[in-house]
Amino acid sequence: MHELVHLDFTNQARKEGLNQLFITTQSEKADFIRSIEPTIKKLNRLGYDENTIANYSTALFDGINRQTFNTPIDLFIEDFLYNEYPDLRPYQFLSLYTLIQEGLKAVTDERAVDLSPKDILSKSKIYNIVSAIQFKDLYGLDFINEFKASTSELKQAQDFYNEFLEYKNDKKPGEEYELVQHWAEDLKLEKNFELIDEDTYRNKRTNLENLINAIEKDPFDIETKSTFKEKETEKFLESQKAIGTNMAVVMFMVDALQFFKGMDKNKIKQIAFEIAMQGTQGFHLEQKGYRVPSIPKKEFSGYHILAYYYVSWKLAVPEMVHQLNLPYDKEFELAQTLNK
Repeated sequence: MHELVHLDFTNQARKEGLNQLFITTQSEKADFIRSIEPTIKKLNRLGYDENTIANYSTALFDGINRQTFNTPIDLFIEDFLYNEYPDLRPYQFLSLYTLIQEGLKAVTDERAVDLSPKDILSKSKIYNIVSAIQFKDLYGLDFINEFKASTSELKQAQDFYNEFLEYKNDKKPGEEYELVQHWAEDLKLEKNFELIDEDTYRNKRTNLENLINAIEKDPFDIETKSTFKEKETEKFLESQKAIGTNMAVVMFMVDALQFFKGMDKNKIKQIAFEIAMQGTQGFHLEQKGYRVPSIPKKEFSGYHILAYYYVSWKLAVPEMVHQLNLPYDKEFELAQTLNK
């Protein structure tokens, strides 16, 4: 029944063009494994062989990703089942009770605590406590203190649950993915995965011929129509409108104008296209570490690369700038003035 409700949520989101897929890559896995290097060295010193350590690292990566994706969505599912199918409550009680006990053991077992990366263990504990808070709400049994959580972990879990409560009574199709993303960002887990629009991923390029035609017609995915993309663009534009003139973008544009000064237009166009290739899945404003192949010595933040994105197209492909959906006309005018 749990999985049927999950499927129902997916289908509701699909009908609105808002369903998203949770994708992980080998690159994201490699970055995760590098981040737990101290734990890997510790396991090496304890005599664990490389194969065991590799399997452990993979299991840790997969496990925290499962929690990242499932925890917020499962809250909606279990709330729905509790209210819509009261005859199932004895089975639901047993199911949730078992899951809580398994979660407790995973994050409080002495051996697990000793061997696991402290950062990942803490984040896993927070997700488990969120589920325990719901179990207490539904069935009155309180296991929260047994997680031996810190004050900050308890607060974070309660904040997450409060955000779920704000959504639950009038949840719209696909909104559960907002919590997946928000919570991952709050816990700094967003680099382990990508949430991408299902329609774009599955339907746009169905075979090699379509792929070639799509690339020739719209290589940077600018013209693709998608309810999800429209919703994301609308949210972005509203956030920028609230900020007003974005001085960070202005200063980054001044940097871009100085960088491109005297550069051949074809070279600028090459850079514009390289940035556009990266931008097909969107840029995250708070994220750092973006790189452009033709600018190898420079690392960009979200706003920084957006500034270079806009300026490079404004200089090399001005007739296409409006299709970027970047509301930075005033910022560019101010940047030009400052640059002079």
